[in-house]
Amino acid sequence: MSETSSNVSGATPASPEGSGWGVTLKLSADTVDDATPIFATAHVEGAVEWTDLEFRYRWSLDVEEDGPLHGSSGVYDDQSQWGFIPPQTGSFWLCVSVRHKHTGVVMEASRWVTVQEDESFRRPPLPSADAPSVVEVKDVSMIFNIASEQFNSLKEYFLALARHELKFKEFRALDHIDFEVKRGEAFGLVGTNGSGKSTMLKIIAGVLDASEGSCKVTGTIAPLIELGAGFDMDLTAKENIYLNGALLGYRKEFIDAHFQDIVEFAELQNFMDMPLKNYSSGMVARIAFSIATITEPDILIVDETLSVGDFLFQKKCERRIKELVQSDGVTVLLVSHSIDLVERICDRVCWIEKGKMRMVGPTDEVCDAYKRLAG
Repeated sequence: MSETSSNVSGATPASPEGSGWGVTLKLSADTVDDATPIFATAHVEGAVEWTDLEFRYRWSLDVEEDGPLHGSSGVYDDQSQWGFIPPQTGSFWLCVSVRHKHTGVVMEASRWVTVQEDESFRRPPLPSADAPSVVEVKDVSMIFNIASEQFNSLKEYFLALARHELKFKEFRALDHIDFEVKRGEAFGLVGTNGSGKSTMLKIIAGVLDASEGSCKVTGTIAPLIELGAGFDMDLTAKENIYLNGALLGYRKEFIDAHFQDIVEFAELQNFMDMPLKNYSSGMVARIAFSIATITEPDILIVDETLSVGDFLFQKKCERRIKELVQSDGVTVLLVSHSIDLVERICDRVCWIEKGKMRMVGPTDEVCDAYKRLAG
């Protein structure tokens, strides 16, 4: 029968008599705000090989074991550190179980952590009417011509073209959109899939030219629009940092000075010499976000880039965006399907639906109307 011991404080190792080893649980912090992940690390002391151990983490709200909210890291594995994202504010009990693969002995240690509301960030106030505009979108429409029938080969296509039998139908991705974004705002774009949000951002970033109307942008732009844009997948991550930085207008000397900061923020120190084609989409997103936000651009455009990263890195990116918003000099344009994220960061929101602008105004008003659409 396996032995089990508990260590609530984490100050001294839990070690049953005769086992020869014990465990303590250390946390990255005892008190955090609700936007901060908690890192729990198991420390094992005594005569035992780490390769003989496996770990499992549990958490519970308000009480030890099975509180009103509870969960675990899953099955036992070899991870001695675990990142926990609190689902809400409150007091959380965190516990690590360490099992010896051969003897079956299980050690446990636990700690309490307090999660409080993040009071450090406030959405920027609504801009004054005379505040300078950095983005002016006036009566913008984007029209794509789509072939009215499908062809099975280029030969069929060119035969139809030569015979003047090729017909197109007009598709309006955007239909007479009007809004302004003031300097220092955090401006959100919301809407269902295919509503035209990303097309609007591409026009602002200069990737597309509007079919009708005008879009005036004042200042430098750091666009995070399409994953992998500005990268060469055959080059290493290190080479791509310099390539993408050059495309954003950074000199080599600037990248040299900030290279380590970029790598550390991306948390990819061990993968710099690996070709980007071997990266996951989340790893590419880490590199792209780190380069774009290494300095404070005039305008940062973020289009669902964060959605492909892991949850811990999403939180890290969100904190960086908040820092940029609080700096007063950076304007953030954010497209996200996460209404919670838009509500946390943006002061104003534009709702685009099926290419038409449904509403633009203060975040709470627009998001409430948008959520009512979803039922």
